[in-house]
Amino acid sequence: MIIAIVKAKIISGKQEELRTIADKLQYEYAPQEEGCEQYESFIDGSTFITLERWKNQNVLDKHLKTKHVEEFVPQMRNCVEGGEFSVQFIKTTDVSFVTL
Repeated sequence: MIIAIVKAKIISGKQEELRTIADKLQYEYAPQEEGCEQYESFIDGSTFITLERWKNQNVLDKHLKTKHVEEFVPQMRNCVEGGEFSVQFIKTTDVSFVTL
C-alpha cells in the first residue's frame, strides 16, 4: 500500500476554482480507478490537502499517466503558489518527501 499526502498553499481567490477541479478528481474519477482505496481533498483556508491511498506502486503509476490527471493537474497548479505540491509518500517500508 502507498499513501500520498499532497499539500499546497492556495493562491488568494483561487479556492473555489481549485475545489471544483479537486471535486471532479475525487468524485468522478478516483472511485472508478483500479487500486484506488482512498482519495479525498480538503481546503482549509489557504491550505489544500489531498489524501490518497493506492493498492501498490503499479496502480499509482497508472493513475499518474491517466488522461484526467494530465488534464486537471496543470489546472490545479495554476491555483497554488509556485505551481507546486508538496507530496509525502508513505510506503510499507519507508517514508519519502518530494516537491513536485
